[in-house]
Amino acid sequence: MAKTITEETWAKFQPSKQEDTFPKLLKQNYYKWGEKKVAYRYKDYGYWRELTWKDFYERTKWLAGGLAGLGFGPGDKIAICGENAPEWFWGQTAAQCLGGASVGLYTDSIPSELQYVIDHSDAKVVMVDDQEQVDKILSIKEQIPKVEKVIYWIAKGMWNYDDPWLIGFDDMMEMGKDYENIHPNFFDEKIDQTKTDDVAVLLYTSGTTGLPKGSMVTYRNLLSLFNGWDAALPWNEKDENLSFLPPAWVGEQIFTVAPNLAKGIVVNFIEKAETVRSDLREIAPGVILLGARQWEMTCSEIQAKMIDSPFWKKFLYNLFLPVGYKIAQCQEERKRVSWLWRFLFFFGYWTVFRHLQDKIGMTRTRTPITAGAALSPDNFRLLRAIGVPIAQGYGSTEVSGLDVLQLEKNYYRSEGSGQPFPGVEVRITEDGEILLGGVGVVQGYYKRPEETEKSFKGGYFNTGDGGYMDDEGELYIIDRVRDMQTMKSGEKFSPTYIEGRLKFSPFIKDA
Repeated sequence: MAKTITEETWAKFQPSKQEDTFPKLLKQNYYKWGEKKVAYRYKDYGYWRELTWKDFYERTKWLAGGLAGLGFGPGDKIAICGENAPEWFWGQTAAQCLGGASVGLYTDSIPSELQYVIDHSDAKVVMVDDQEQVDKILSIKEQIPKVEKVIYWIAKGMWNYDDPWLIGFDDMMEMGKDYENIHPNFFDEKIDQTKTDDVAVLLYTSGTTGLPKGSMVTYRNLLSLFNGWDAALPWNEKDENLSFLPPAWVGEQIFTVAPNLAKGIVVNFIEKAETVRSDLREIAPGVILLGARQWEMTCSEIQAKMIDSPFWKKFLYNLFLPVGYKIAQCQEERKRVSWLWRFLFFFGYWTVFRHLQDKIGMTRTRTPITAGAALSPDNFRLLRAIGVPIAQGYGSTEVSGLDVLQLEKNYYRSEGSGQPFPGVEVRITEDGEILLGGVGVVQGYYKRPEETEKSFKGGYFNTGDGGYMDDEGELYIIDRVRDMQTMKSGEKFSPTYIEGRLKFSPFIKDA
């Protein structure tokens, strides 16, 4: 069952240049595209505004200059808390260009949660978006003595704040311009000093079994894993992405930051959380990652809409849905789809399913992915039936993101999680625990040597999940090892699986 991590495996999926880093890729893209190509789009009062690679480079440079003026340097950390926005990524990249790392914070965290991560990570600077987050940070000022400055990028409501600990984003940019005037070549020089084995980001787990643990993720981890992704599911510079996952989560780092810098894809930032669905329809990204709960809500929305639809729409849906299910069944069973079923599905697609795909923003999506908790087989089949080639993925923060994915568009296992990406190794222990090894395994947990020793052994990460692999190399996840239950026959089962089947009903909100 075990596979060996060979030198050839490691070498094949290393960064294209042994010293590639996010800052070096930014510099490369700036000199390659400058003002000729869009790097980011963001929505401003309903209109999409564009930022080129020149904008990305210069604003990151000025912010880095401001940070350098504060004494920020190699090994230092910047903790960032805010909604998805260009400023979030500029803050992260500016710190990385100076040899530092970013620490992602979740916007819904309470002050005590922010205090622990900021203090434990030794963050020197904190960067937040608005007044709400500033107030949280001010409430814990005495508990985070290592923080020397707090930067905010939305000035609304901040006019009466006169604490010298705080500084606005625009003021930081002006400081950076002054720093550049004194040190004209500092930015490129600092970028050239970054190394592929430097820690790029500290990503803290949710801490469901104790205090949050900060995974030390390097450029090698992220770029090697992304190169494996790109080898299996190629990206190109014309791809569009929608940024709405929390940047503090590894999924946003591997799905947005890495392809943006490594391949030059355009990142589109949502206007606000409430506009995700409409923004998704406008962009219709080629690759999208959603959690199982979000896909379940999408499926419930599809079914609810059809229940309330006019008679003729409902008739066509009920007429062609069995055709879609037949196609999905053939894909799952690896059977050839006859020309008759393909012909019927063609009509179903253009009369019903295309409209449904447009409603959920999937008309141009070639790789829709579900990760996190397992998506129920019923929801999986429904999405496949309407022509959404959804794929199940599996991974964790400790292995830099998704390491396992269903790679074949016309074949899937509704209860499987796919095959390991190139450069990823999977081992199943005697008690059924899944171990992941290879290019994505992080350096360990920051300042937690005992936890690191416990969870990382021999180049593998102990996931704590139970599962197995079939003869075709498909990985199946049962549940957390501690949550699995055993029947009288000795066979293990997952209560979560049963709950997922129940939640497929549009009349059941939760189970």
